[in-house]
Amino acid sequence: MKISKLIATVLSLAICLSFAGCAKNEEKSPTTSVKPLAHSLNIVGYAEKGEIPEIPYALGHDVENLKETFMSHIEEGSEIIELIVQEGQEDVWLLGGSMSFCYEKKNKDKGISVIIAQEYAYDFSMGGVYDADDVIYAVGLEEYQRAETTSEDAFFLPVIPENSECIKYSINGFDLRFILIDGYLSSVTLTDPENWK
Repeated sequence: MKISKLIATVLSLAICLSFAGCAKNEEKSPTTSVKPLAHSLNIVGYAEKGEIPEIPYALGHDVENLKETFMSHIEEGSEIIELIVQEGQEDVWLLGGSMSFCYEKKNKDKGISVIIAQEYAYDFSMGGVYDADDVIYAVGLEEYQRAETTSEDAFFLPVIPENSECIKYSINGFDLRFILIDGYLSSVTLTDPENWK
């Protein structure tokens, strides 16, 4: 009788220790990063259609319609009070605060050729929050270029900031560029190179 109690006790201890060992192994296994949850947005899917989801107009959108409807998309109390139209010799800029649009005069019938986001784009907020690894991870494409920002990348800025770099993607014939300053995402551009010099 004592032997069967001893065997039962030993077996019970063995089972308890095996459960404890399993629990320790689970703790050691790597936990899932929060990045997929924070950026579950299909950036490539939007870029393929010429869209930035936070901006109500896509590449190719009719310019006159944009001018007429822009303010209807702006929330009450926003700092944006109007869409400013600036005409250059060859191109036209539509400046709407944190978002801007461009097109070449000769290609006006093709609609918007460039969208520039300087506050929100593809579930990113700008200004010292996201770095290059965050962008590369969220986009998920293996092919990209990462280099110092050029005047071609930052054509919308008066000067190229020091300590800036650009991550470039070509998606469905559109150019998607993420510009980082001092290591953090500062602006995003989506361009139709067929209709933009």
